[in-house]
Order: sequence, then structure tokens, then C-alpha cells
Amino acid sequence: MITRCPSPSRLVCHQKDFGLPGVVMFGRYQQAASRSGLLPHSHRDAIEICFLERGEQTYQVENRIYRLRGNDQFFTLPGEIHDTANLPQERGILYWLILRLETSKQFLGLSESQARRLKRELRGMPTRHFRANPDSASIQGQISALLVEKPTAHRSLRLQSLLLQYLTLTVEASHRGARGSASPLMQRVLQHIERHLEDPVHVPQLAEVARLSESRFKTRFKREMGVPPAEFWLRQKIEKASSLLKTRNVTEVAHALGFSSSQYFATVFKRYTLVSPSRSRLGQTVDLPNSFGILK
Repeated sequence: MITRCPSPSRLVCHQKDFGLPGVVMFGRYQQAASRSGLLPHSHRDAIEICFLERGEQTYQVENRIYRLRGNDQFFTLPGEIHDTANLPQERGILYWLILRLETSKQFLGLSESQARRLKRELRGMPTRHFRANPDSASIQGQISALLVEKPTAHRSLRLQSLLLQYLTLTVEASHRGARGSASPLMQRVLQHIERHLEDPVHVPQLAEVARLSESRFKTRFKREMGVPPAEFWLRQKIEKASSLLKTRNVTEVAHALGFSSSQYFATVFKRYTLVSPSRSRLGQTVDLPNSFGILK
């Protein structure tokens, strides 16, 4: 059954929607603001593969932290306990896919030998966190679009083809193992942002630093960093604010980081962290319910 949350930007589908054995869940969210994070949980007999198309997100597996940015992939194996490290699910676009590896017959409609080989490849992926193939976003978008269409035999074949293509690209990307680093040009821009966190966000200034037109700069920045430049600059301000709030009051921090008012600063801070700056100063956190309702 396809499930839509109160926002039309969230989609959750199950095996009946796919019509393919082995698919436990496929989901997509597009969030304009952060929401409660995930409690520690695991998937018995199932692998979970996440693809972050846009934004940033933190996951924790067995006390190790993984910080994803746009166009990254990440997976957990059956039984591995994972969560968002006591942090929110951040704004952005994320897809997740849960596949049952142990008990599925005719796994994804494949022959026994093909299914056995694919399961072995998925279990053997050497890198947990890596840069996705550039085609992953398009494939996930096509899968999402097909899932809201009326079921037909043709749709089932398309879903199978797209899913197998996505998994093949995922295995290949994991073997490449690259998360990538910013190019020299982009490193120059990031250094400029770090030195000017007290300034208001001004993208044309960053384009000048990169010596690119504003439109080309925005495209280049999003391709390399996974988020638009204005959003990245704002995220850096909020990360800096979290540190400054330990020793300064809210008004001082808002002024130090170039916000037009303490009220606007508080609004932006809560959008990303789910707590107000004043609560953050007191070291308070929010409860983190399991937002996905995922099978344990």
C-alpha cells in the first residue's frame, strides 16, 4: 500500500506496490525543514540503501558517524543498528530502499542463480558511504513517478528494470569507494565562506571568488557540494552558532553571524536543529521518535 504523509512531498511504498519479491519498502522525502531524527533500529534479514539527492544528513552505525551530503549513498546490512546520531533528519531530498535478502523467493523476479549473485554483490559492497553514480537521481525519480501510476504489466517490468539498474550502479559506486573532495576552485570558495561567516549570505560574491558567472557558479557548487551555495553558507552559520551559544547569548550570536535580527536567527536555527537557540544554550535536546515507522 502506498502511504502519503500529511505532506505530498513524502512517499512510502511496500512490496505490493512494487510487485517484486524482496522489496520491503521504498521511500522518498523532500523536506523544507528538519524533522525529528531516528532512534536506534535495525532491519532483520534486510539491507537498507539510502541515496541523498540534496542536503546533508548524519547517520551512526555501531558508534561510527557518517556525514552525508548531496549525491552520497549509504547502506546498512541486515541486523546493523543505526540512527541519526541524536540529530534531526535534515531538510533535503532523500530516498531509501529496504530489501529482504534472506527469505525472499524469486528475489526481484530474478532466477535463483541471478538472485544469489546479486545478493552476494549487495552483501559484499566494500564501502558503506560513497558518492553515487550521476544517474541515480534520475532513476529514483522515475521509480517514484511509476509508483503513483495505475498498476499495469508494463509498469511492473519498468520498475524491475529501473531497480536492477539502480542496484547495479550502487554496487559499482561502492567498489569505487570515492566520496570525493572539493576541487581547488571550490576549496577557495569554502575558505572564503569560513572567513566571512559574520557576513550576510551573498551568492554573487561567491561567484566572483570562483571567477564564474552566477548561474554557472550555482550549478558547479550544487554538483560538487550537493546543496545550493546560499543553503550551504547558512548551514555553516548554524554550525558555528551552535559553538558560540556555549559562551554567548542569542542576540550576540545573531549579530556576530550577520543575521538581520535575533528573531530571524532563532527561526533559522530551529529550522535546522529543531531546538531554539535559548534551549541549545541550556544544552537541551528534543525527543527523537522513529519517524519512518520501519520494521525492526
